Amino acid sequence: MVGDVKVVEMDRNDSDSEVARETTIENENVLSDIAKNDKDFRVRLDALEMISNMDILADIAMNATDSKIVSKAIEKISDESVLIGIVKNSNGPFRNEAAQKINDQSVLIEIAKNDEDFVVRAASAQKISDESVLTDIAKNDENSYVRRAAAQKISDESVLTDIAMNDDDAYVRRAAAQKISDESVLDDIAINEERLTKVICDKCGSENMTVKSHKAPNPDYSYCAWKIIDYICNDCGNIVSKPL
Repeated sequence: MVGDVKVVEMDRNDSDSEVARETTIENENVLSDIAKNDKDFRVRLDALEMISNMDILADIAMNATDSKIVSKAIEKISDESVLIGIVKNSNGPFRNEAAQKINDQSVLIEIAKNDEDFVVRAASAQKISDESVLTDIAKNDENSYVRRAAAQKISDESVLTDIAMNDDDAYVRRAAAQKISDESVLDDIAINEERLTKVICDKCGSENMTVKSHKAPNPDYSYCAWKIIDYICNDCGNIVSKPL
């Protein structure tokens, strides 16, 4: 229950004036209905801000149609059991946001390994601290986005090397390679990438390419690459740069 709360809604149908209506609200269930259904976003948001009941916030998170209201409701929820319920018992598109607020490792592991939504699995993997679990996910999840999320949390360079050398997805291999510090290992990975990725001259179309040099990525590539390889075309001499 809340005390005498005034919610003001601005009616903008008249371009020359704003007509305000005031409603006195005493019950959070009424606030919930307003937060989910009022036509004015500011009124929906004001109503949501007044709600403190975790179960009502969870209902809004699972049933509201406005993505901003859903995100705000999840943000307000502090009860981990309620957050777990949202992840496990709803089909909403924002379950990953609830998963990111969960700290219970056993629950996170269960979600990361079993949830049907790869985005939710990835969000949970990013909160897991057990490297053996992360290694299992990074090597075995069917979705490359989840494998990449897990690889980014691993620090064991032997595991990272295995992933960087053997994963089927280039982005997963790069995510693992970016965490490796041993230059000799990185050189081996670079050679392996050359075998995995066909390079074609963008000038003459030849596949007769030779590695000319390796270099660190510039800022334009650093978000997705750990090394830039320059190839020289043996037919026309053109240089092709490829991020790894």
